[in-house]
Amino acid sequence: MAAPMSIDVAVGAGDHKVVEQLLKSGADPNLRGADGMTPLAIASFWGYDTIVQLLIKNGADVNSSNKGTLWTPLHCAAFQGHGKVIMILLENKADLFKADAQGRTAVDFASAHDSIWAFFAAAGCKRTQKEALIKMNIVQKSTTEEISNQLGLLNFSNLDQKLQNETTHFSDQQTNNMIALTMGDVLAGVEDSKDQAEWDTRYNKPSFTVWNN
Repeated sequence: MAAPMSIDVAVGAGDHKVVEQLLKSGADPNLRGADGMTPLAIASFWGYDTIVQLLIKNGADVNSSNKGTLWTPLHCAAFQGHGKVIMILLENKADLFKADAQGRTAVDFASAHDSIWAFFAAAGCKRTQKEALIKMNIVQKSTTEEISNQLGLLNFSNLDQKLQNETTHFSDQQTNNMIALTMGDVLAGVEDSKDQAEWDTRYNKPSFTVWNN
């Protein structure tokens, strides 16, 4: 007879029904798996919002850290950009400023995501500067040559070819802006400290997307 599925495996599989059954049978919602991650961290990382709610309802610690990385569930959700999970965690008093093993907070990770920053701005957080995010290895700074090489890979349509050809006429900053739009890097179009005031003005204003259950 096969051994029953552990709660961390069930959460990782996104199996809400099995997770619910395990919790009803007395499974510990804070029991770390072999990789050191808590069930809530796993659910937060993969964006399983209903499982996140279920685990919290059954006593999962929203601020428990994984072994090794010391990431909290909020770190995981911010890293992956899962807005609905972030909303649930913050509603349950997740610690915005708890640091991981490298001294980075969920706010730092969220600073690299336009799509989720509104939740953190509404909580009164100040967006971490681009230079600091680079030093933390949260984002990478691309040279103009690297950006051009990335754009050179976009040969899959006439529109992409036109985009590639037009970049030859742009300044470094214009090219950075284009790669920001094309590759989804919200920081690529932002220069260093001289543009920080504009960065703060543009990206510290809350702007919410509403989810319906």
